[in-house]
Amino acid sequence: MPFAPRSEHVVIDADGHVCEPVDLWERNLPPSMRERGPRVRYSDEVGTQQVLVEDHVAIPMGLAGLGNAGMHRNQDFGNALRYPDDLHRGGWDPSERLRVMDAEGIDIAVLYCGLGQALGGFRDAELAVACHEVWNDWIAQWASEDRDRLVPTAVIPPHDPARAAKEVERAHGLGLVAGVIRPNPVNGVPLWSPHFDPMYEALAGTGMPLGLHGAGLFDVDGVSKRMVDLMAMGTHHALILFFDQYLTLAGLVYGGVFDRHPDLRVLVLECGGGWIAHWMDRFDEFLEAYEWALPAKLRLTPGEYFRRNCVISFDPGERTFGAMADLAGEDNLIWASDFPHSDAKYPGVVDELVEHIGHLPPERQRKILGGNAARAYGIEDLYRKRLGDA
Repeated sequence: MPFAPRSEHVVIDADGHVCEPVDLWERNLPPSMRERGPRVRYSDEVGTQQVLVEDHVAIPMGLAGLGNAGMHRNQDFGNALRYPDDLHRGGWDPSERLRVMDAEGIDIAVLYCGLGQALGGFRDAELAVACHEVWNDWIAQWASEDRDRLVPTAVIPPHDPARAAKEVERAHGLGLVAGVIRPNPVNGVPLWSPHFDPMYEALAGTGMPLGLHGAGLFDVDGVSKRMVDLMAMGTHHALILFFDQYLTLAGLVYGGVFDRHPDLRVLVLECGGGWIAHWMDRFDEFLEAYEWALPAKLRLTPGEYFRRNCVISFDPGERTFGAMADLAGEDNLIWASDFPHSDAKYPGVVDELVEHIGHLPPERQRKILGGNAARAYGIEDLYRKRLGDA
């Protein structure tokens, strides 16, 4: 199928997803670990599929929402659809994914996990490391269908920061372009703690960015686990992905992570982007009032750290691209389809994006559509290649 461009610029989906095989870990973990790694089971009591991790339920319902883009408005995706058979083929078949990208006008898709979002909830560090290794090996193979257009990321096991550092190095060797964790404490330790410095040092050393990607699950400390009883029905997913990122980004700054690792790049994902100027203003202001409470004086303001070290992902329908380009920096904005998840705009994601940034100057459009993502992920060579092919 010929490529059908929606823009004169190269378009990079900075956060798309895949649907892993239902038995990925049961097939590939050492036999002694297979009954404690991620596994999908149907619950007669609940009447739906669930994901089990160790001895607990990590994903209690709504599993089909990982891959039912374009279907959820007409079907009970929480119970009726089965993962992955009833879902969009573009989530689990790389050839079909390329056809979807052609139809939508996407040149390059950076790929994140689906079931693998449950990997953050492990308590057994050795098991966690093994499960992350399985996923990274699998995505490297899956994306080999077309490594010029399907760009894989790595899940990193922060449960053991020293082993996480080794997995960063191994993943970098596999050609994976980011190290991904959830923006939540790990076994009670917040991400701004020096405990995680070996992982951050390895990421900075390889040039791989840290992808902070929320999951909305109840298995680790964070807004979902601690405040779900305060949320009105229907607000859960919208709230937690934003709240956890807002909290964690503040912790990385005030906790000195960017001073200890000035070359670390962070991708703030899956939470919209229109709030970031407010975050910058608020924490810049509070730094003036509460700097006395910090264990060490910060070298820059929070806003300066964001501009230097971070990018933030926008949903294609947000109206604040132009305002945030002015206030937060036009080099710090990327966009994401979230395909094939239930909340993805499909079909028509690039059409919607172009509609919302079409009034911006051409250079800003170029950066938002793909230029910033190419730089953030270190895939400028793929960007230039697509530019040459256009």
